[in-house]
Amino acid sequence: MPGYSVKLQGGRADLKYLCTSCGLLLCEPKQTPCGHRYCQSCVEELIRSWGGKCKARSCGEVVQTQDVYPDKAIEREILVLAIFCSNVEDGCKWEGVVRHLLEHLSECDYEKITCINAGCKATICRKNLANHLQSDCEYRPVTCQWCEEITPHKELKAHKQTCPAAPVKCDWCSKKGLTRAQLEKHQNPETGDCPSMKIACSFEHMGCKDRMEKRQFPEHLKKTVQNHLSMTNTYVICLATNFEQHRQKVEESRESMQILLVRLEKGIKDADAKIIEIESKLSSDQPQGATSSGGNKTLENRIEEERTKVEELRRKIAAWETRVGTFEGIVAVLNREIEKCSSQMEAYERQRRQDREIIETLERKVRSLERIIALKDVALAEQDLRIQTLEMTSYDGVLTWKIADFTRKRHDAITGKTASFYSPCFFTSRTGYKMCARVYLNGDGMGKGTHVSLFFVVMRGHYDGLLRWPFRQKVSFMLVDQNNRENVTDAFRPDPTSSSFQRPTSDMNIASGCPLFVPLSQLESSSHGYVKDDTMLIRVIVDTSDL
Repeated sequence: MPGYSVKLQGGRADLKYLCTSCGLLLCEPKQTPCGHRYCQSCVEELIRSWGGKCKARSCGEVVQTQDVYPDKAIEREILVLAIFCSNVEDGCKWEGVVRHLLEHLSECDYEKITCINAGCKATICRKNLANHLQSDCEYRPVTCQWCEEITPHKELKAHKQTCPAAPVKCDWCSKKGLTRAQLEKHQNPETGDCPSMKIACSFEHMGCKDRMEKRQFPEHLKKTVQNHLSMTNTYVICLATNFEQHRQKVEESRESMQILLVRLEKGIKDADAKIIEIESKLSSDQPQGATSSGGNKTLENRIEEERTKVEELRRKIAAWETRVGTFEGIVAVLNREIEKCSSQMEAYERQRRQDREIIETLERKVRSLERIIALKDVALAEQDLRIQTLEMTSYDGVLTWKIADFTRKRHDAITGKTASFYSPCFFTSRTGYKMCARVYLNGDGMGKGTHVSLFFVVMRGHYDGLLRWPFRQKVSFMLVDQNNRENVTDAFRPDPTSSSFQRPTSDMNIASGCPLFVPLSQLESSSHGYVKDDTMLIRVIVDTSDL
């Protein structure tokens, strides 16, 4: 990650603590051979995108990955720097050291968090996330009141316009109580039962162009019997005329075929007669001289060769016909197999699409359930916090604050991890002032390191408009001696001119009280039980006698 974007408590940071690239407080500092310091992510970006050229002014030295090394000394110095929360401008009051920043940000109410709903890119303070998820997010999952399908709130309106389970009314017959899916079947031209559906006349192919409601069809048939008969007569006459025309064409074709057959038969007879005549001439010419005999023999040889060639061609044709028949059989078998495989592939593809649709539906349901569970977890956490607050809240102006695990909290205060923390809120009455206490176990201001500092805080309440301002009630502090010997007490009356006691304009006013409430050395007294069983008890009493 790039450097820490925070504000130091002591003013501006020393330049040696700042990244040469991003200019922020160094995170995982690395030092280059040229002596400049970068964040871990910044030096990786420098080498990847800038060719390793150092960004320091008037430097420009090329940095190699193997030449960069961690700067642990600077890192230790940075981790103990006192800072404010990076969300201080948004209202976070946390103060600590860099070492504990990431831990604090993981639970800071003012940290910006991206909405968990798919499609929503909004970033919201953690304390406002629950309200955003429940009512403000346009992508929050909502359930359709008709089909119970879960859809983003942004798309709910469009879904309702196409929801198959949405109630609709038939525009033709005004029938109510139908769903959109039932309406499609109700108005189907072939199988629908809507009595007001517009249908075509059954004599449409005869020439009737009338369209009427389904319930009006019997009456239409009665009124148009004469017209339908006339249309039928015209249609039959047209059919008869066409049939006669086709019959005449067939007769003409038959006569033409007969004439052609006669001509072919005559041509065949003429060819046979010529063949016989030639054979007769050949046989009558055989007794003639040697020259004539040699010519006839040559002619016979040629005829015999031609006959041989013809027979050979016939054998080849027969063989090819056999092969063609075989191949046609093979092709037919292959075609059947291809058709069978195609049918199987189509069936598999349909099944795959159905399975994919089922999987996508289940995935949507799982995502929806995960979002619902996240919302429930947030709501439960808020409810637990609300219940805990209610259990510890008092309405009589008296706060009894039990600080458990005192040793650890004291150590955190000394190291600066958690310098102070607040008590649960309490009230002077159900509609009275809202208040709390703030304690510094290692002191604050004049008492830092020597005393426990205890302060009183006026908070913004729901009924501030009904109360008297500024706050004027006497406030008493008491550190309870759990051995019942000697309690430590202190009290003060609010200064009406102090901003700490004016009507709050934010969640709480500036704390005011006793920076020197009790010396730290007194807590360790063996004769008193100010800290017993690692627990301290503090009581804050607000005088309500004049309210």
